Amino acid sequence: MIAREFRISRKKDFDIILKSKLKFYSNNFVLRFSKNELLKSRFCVVVSKKVSKKAVIRNKIRRRVYEIIRLNYNKIKPGFDFMISAKLSVLELEYRDIERDLLYVFKKANVLI
Repeated sequence: MIAREFRISRKKDFDIILKSKLKFYSNNFVLRFSKNELLKSRFCVVVSKKVSKKAVIRNKIRRRVYEIIRLNYNKIKPGFDFMISAKLSVLELEYRDIERDLLYVFKKANVLI
């Protein structure tokens, strides 16, 4: 899990990201982001009930994504707020596949160092 200072929790910050036009897709994730005024990047992970009705499964996916972000944080450019939404197809993936797909969408968005 990433530290609290690197997570987005205020509604105002969510709304700014949702209004942003910066959106990139992969087979399993949607990455939305906006520039922030900070020297660090912040993240939130959204796994809706459409992915799974069971909270245990949604939380497992969320924890895996946060762990991938924590391990690769130094590769991501600072100064952005990211919202990562999981698609239904993420249920069928192993950890390595999730990591590969997530790094792909970050690379596609040109936010990797």
